[in-house]
Amino acid sequence: NCHPPNQLPPPNQLVQAAVYGNPVRIVADTIGLNAPLVGVGLDANNYPIVPDHDVAWYNRSAHPGTGENVVLWGHVLRFRATPNIPAPFERLKELPIGAPITLYTDNDTARRYVVSDQIWAQPHEVGHILPQGYERLTLVSCIGDAVIANGGVVDMSHRLITIAMPVE
Repeated sequence: NCHPPNQLPPPNQLVQAAVYGNPVRIVADTIGLNAPLVGVGLDANNYPIVPDHDVAWYNRSAHPGTGENVVLWGHVLRFRATPNIPAPFERLKELPIGAPITLYTDNDTARRYVVSDQIWAQPHEVGHILPQGYERLTLVSCIGDAVIANGGVVDMSHRLITIAMPVE
């Protein structure tokens, strides 16, 4: 199920999915990233749902090709219980400006983007995942100092916002 319980996507999301397709895979060869996408929403407390080992597509953001902000997020640290499974975005900070990223949709469309910026943001600075009025791909991961609780890392001090613009 791609949507939070008891919550349907807005009608325009249903139209976008039918016409443009849902994003299902991200490829960034520069860092060896080739991963399936899992559609997610927000939990009951309005916090993003972040799968442990997958890249998430925020299903309330845009679909590729619709002229708006397509938002993905993922972990950068491996989980203590599964140290052999790489975090999907563990090498995201290595993506240089100009690096190509391709999103594939479930209707066999490939949408190409190029990294244009990487920004450190505070966790409460959510403007980067909101509609922007133009198409872009926004990748969100953690970066910075570790936040420790009960002897383990539970968060990091900042978010790395990687922005990529479409290649026409």
